[in-house]
Amino acid sequence: MKGKICSLISVLFLTGCSDFLEERSQDEVRPSMVNDLEQILLGDGYQESNFYYATEIFTDNVESVGAQSAAEKSQHDKEKWLYMWRDNMFDEDGGGYDARFWEAPYSSILGCNLVLDYLDDMKGDDDMRESIRGEALTLRAWYYLHLVNFFGIAYNQGNPEVDLGVPLKLDATVTGDFFARNTVKEVYEQIEKDLLEGNRLLSTYEYKRNFFRIDHLAAKAILSRMYLYMENWDKALAYADSVLMVKPDLFDMNSISLSRPNSSTASVYSTETPDEIIWGREYDRGFEVPGASLPPFSISSDLGGLYVKGEWANLVGRTVEDLRALYFYWKIDIMGNRAWKRIGITKGKGDLGGFQGIRTAELYLNRAEAYAQKFIIEGNDTYREAALADLNTLRKNRFNKEFYKEIDVVDKEELLDYCLTERRRELCGETNHRWCDLRRYGKTVKHVLVESELQEFEQDMSLFALPIPEDVLKQNPNLKQN
Repeated sequence: MKGKICSLISVLFLTGCSDFLEERSQDEVRPSMVNDLEQILLGDGYQESNFYYATEIFTDNVESVGAQSAAEKSQHDKEKWLYMWRDNMFDEDGGGYDARFWEAPYSSILGCNLVLDYLDDMKGDDDMRESIRGEALTLRAWYYLHLVNFFGIAYNQGNPEVDLGVPLKLDATVTGDFFARNTVKEVYEQIEKDLLEGNRLLSTYEYKRNFFRIDHLAAKAILSRMYLYMENWDKALAYADSVLMVKPDLFDMNSISLSRPNSSTASVYSTETPDEIIWGREYDRGFEVPGASLPPFSISSDLGGLYVKGEWANLVGRTVEDLRALYFYWKIDIMGNRAWKRIGITKGKGDLGGFQGIRTAELYLNRAEAYAQKFIIEGNDTYREAALADLNTLRKNRFNKEFYKEIDVVDKEELLDYCLTERRRELCGETNHRWCDLRRYGKTVKHVLVESELQEFEQDMSLFALPIPEDVLKQNPNLKQN
């Protein structure tokens, strides 16, 4: 049976995601047991492509450093279109098709839909069935939350009732229809519906999972993130609370030996120290270019400057107050003009992993931001104190304890700005946080492209959304371009 299930998925995936939205024929052998569908969910509901790192190049966390080798130049010529925010970034006359943004999330949505379609027909344990249903609903919502923030205007920046989001496909049946784009509001309503039901099922039906799989805490955490994006501060707070009441732990970076900063435990996603992991999976590391000495785009000095004063590229022999400067980045030691560069963000297993997922740190930051916003709106000093308490709880686990001093901010806007800066320090490189934060607060980003001549580019992120890939538009005439 397992081979037949794999055959079914393979046939569906070979059509590509745009073909999935076109509705190709699908009369393959069906699974018969709940356990069979669990294998489909594990194999195809969980995305293997690291599209969570993909939007960093659009943000102020990345800068152009030029290209020297053939491999570097090849990567540079492909990615510069993204770095310049060009409308043709995914077209043949630009950077070319990139499966991470459209196809990868929709492929996993297809896996979730297959599971949801067939669950009621399967034999097996009913509690397991309902738990898997909750897992599939939560995963589907997770992917749609990313998709609508790739291709739709941020919920709070435009008019979600008319702004176009992405097509909602909620089953794996064949209709022969081409799907049009739903509005941002419609997509968010479906995300909310899936997450609420997913949370209920995962909370009600106990089924043993490790942190490599979505559970009820992950569903609550995603709800907190979704409501934060919608500026529903009370619900963002409530779901952050519901997670932190059960799992309040943070990984204390002071527990790492400073003489072994690249050890496997020097990580917020290490399986050896899973203090704050709610859900996490290992992916390919961002910015790595096979055959290249250094990638043509790497961590910006602007981001690095948030951790240390002065030049941050070489921290050897220096006392560092914010330990994230040591443990959040992978580095390379190159003899010559570009010696000792910190070039990529890594949160998992020292220098070796590229873990992505959801951590308790995000919930502290969600809650701090919501409290800061309520302080701005209502002027109640209790909210200011609560926001500062969450920020300080996080920071004391990140700073060298010999130097740490608690922050105390009185001004309303300064407090909110501190929350956003702390989000950038802590969540850089993870699940598209910085991309979403820049867009929902309407920040402007400046990029300088290093080629034969320096070129400067600027982008107002408030109403910016990614263009739908040219190949996808050709496959589906009902899709309207941004």
